[in-house]
Amino acid sequence: MKKTILSLVFALATIVAAQAQGPRIGVRAGANLAGFEGNDNDAFKRRWGFHAGLTTSFGIIDNFLTIQPEVLYTQKGAQSEIEMLKLRTSFIEVPVLGRINAGPLYFELGPQVAVRISEKAEWSNQSGSFMLTDDDINSLRRTNIGYAAGVGLTATPLGMSLGVRYTSDFSRAFDTSGNNPNLRNSVFMLTAGFALPTR
Repeated sequence: MKKTILSLVFALATIVAAQAQGPRIGVRAGANLAGFEGNDNDAFKRRWGFHAGLTTSFGIIDNFLTIQPEVLYTQKGAQSEIEMLKLRTSFIEVPVLGRINAGPLYFELGPQVAVRISEKAEWSNQSGSFMLTDDDINSLRRTNIGYAAGVGLTATPLGMSLGVRYTSDFSRAFDTSGNNPNLRNSVFMLTAGFALPTR
């Protein structure tokens, strides 16, 4: 199922790119405020991280509507309310966003695929109420399907932008087998972009 969805996303992006006006390459970086959503979220609070990567955009309707695929390295995770656990995870994310440029404002929305490349859990104490266990950490999903939505300001002639973005997964952060917690990754991003000049 995941492979099918991923294939459809990339096929759609390829078809759109073939019909679109010339691509514009850029870079993106910023801060993450990452955490969990879900039924078992009460025991956790968000933690800071960062994201960075490459972007490209294809004009569909002049500069008003564009398709913007990206490849980002992004840090996620969470920590327990009483700071007994700090969970750090790193992902490669591939969002494919539709973007509307309305003067200096832009709005973006689209699906994304995230592949986990590393994880680290720091325990200061195993006591307390609801906590993740080592088995839970080992059951983290490798691949997640989700979405991204954002709004921001852009200076088109300079190719610079500054915005806020929210990303969340449709799939659970942990395998659904056994008693694994019902949690999903979610991230608030403060992001800055720069599109390289074109001829």
